[in-house]
Parts: sequence; structure tokens; C-alpha cells
Amino acid sequence: MAATNRTLVVIGSGPGIGRSVTSRFASERYNNVALIARRAEQLEVEEKVLKEAVGSQLKVKTYARDITDSNALLSALQDVEITFGKPECVFFNAARVLPSQLLTHDVKEIEYDLKINVSALYVCAQRVIPQLIELAKVDATAMPSLIVTSSMLPQDPIPQVFALSLVKAAQRNLMQSLAMTYGNQGIYLGLINVAGQVSPSERIYNPTNIANKAWEWFAQLKENPGFEVKI
Repeated sequence: MAATNRTLVVIGSGPGIGRSVTSRFASERYNNVALIARRAEQLEVEEKVLKEAVGSQLKVKTYARDITDSNALLSALQDVEITFGKPECVFFNAARVLPSQLLTHDVKEIEYDLKINVSALYVCAQRVIPQLIELAKVDATAMPSLIVTSSMLPQDPIPQVFALSLVKAAQRNLMQSLAMTYGNQGIYLGLINVAGQVSPSERIYNPTNIANKAWEWFAQLKENPGFEVKI
């Protein structure tokens, strides 16, 4: 782990991709990790597993927050700044993966998914992007970044999960707009696109391989900038 004090914020902490990417990134670069998710009991598990994977020297703080509540999300991000300082990397991994049927799915469920995937990401970006831009100005070794777990659903929607397809398309559009506007200011804004169903038994789409590929992409962004990686 790097001796330099660097902070990773994970929004949507949990088993699977979230856990594996967090562990890999913390092992490689970050000595402070903030985990944000809804359930306190799951966060306790994530903190324990993370420290076992990376080492007890890792500083971890957890925040049980519903990110559809903008004030709750902002309070967590503000406390991260007080506890660890302004973050270098924010990994946005929040989503609901549920079946949804066209024309029978309740519109309120779509609106809730939009709050998770788009509104919360927008609130996060409002808070952290100015900080990331400032970090880029003062630290040439930094990797100021906002990265998001995505998929191929924006390009190839699946009608049986049309709600997730819909909100992931909107989320991608937001990230593209952010990258087009702020990506020339020394910060990294991008997507980790997982092109299949995630399972520990999958050869390609297992969480460990996804985390490894995500780190390989992230680690070379200074030399080879790119908006997304497809796994």
C-alpha cells in the first residue's frame, strides 16, 4: 500500500463487484476507505472482509445511508472530508438489479431507481468534482477520479430488466456529459462496463477478474486516458 495519504470513497458498498474492486484498489493505492451503503449490518461485514484482505493498517469508516436522500448522502461525504480529507477517488457502485416488465412495472419503482443511479450520482458529482479539479492542480501524482460501475444495458437494453436498462442509459449520459465538460482538467471520469451476468463461477464475469481488469484500466489512465473499460 502506498505511504501517501489517499482516500477512496465507495458508494454502494457490498459483496460482489463492490467488495472486489474496493479490496483491489485499496491494496494498490489507498490507505483510507469510506464505505457508504444502506444497511449497517452489511457494512460491518464489508469492513471486516476489507481489512482481512488488505491489512489491519487500513483505515475504514462506514456510513449507513440511503443515498436517495440527498442530505444523507451529502452528510456522509462531508464527514469523509473531516475524517480523512478530501477523497482522491470516488467509486459509485450503487444499483438495484430487479426484474421489471414493460407497462406493468410501477412508475414509482422507476423513479426510485433513477434516484439511486442518476440523482445520487449527480449530487455526488456536484460535491466532489470541484474538489477533484483542485487536487489535480496541486498534486501531479494524484489520480482524481469518479468512476461508475456500468454495463452494456445502455447500448443493448433487456426488456425483462427494462427499468435498470433505462436508468443505466441515463447514468451513462450523465457521465459522458461530465467527462466532456470536466475531463480536460486533470481528472478522470469513466465507466467500468461489465458485459455479462456477474457470478463467482463465471470465467470472465467473476468479481475478482472484474476488479483486476478495472484496476489495470484505472492504473494506466495517466498514460492512456479513456472514458471506459469493457469487461
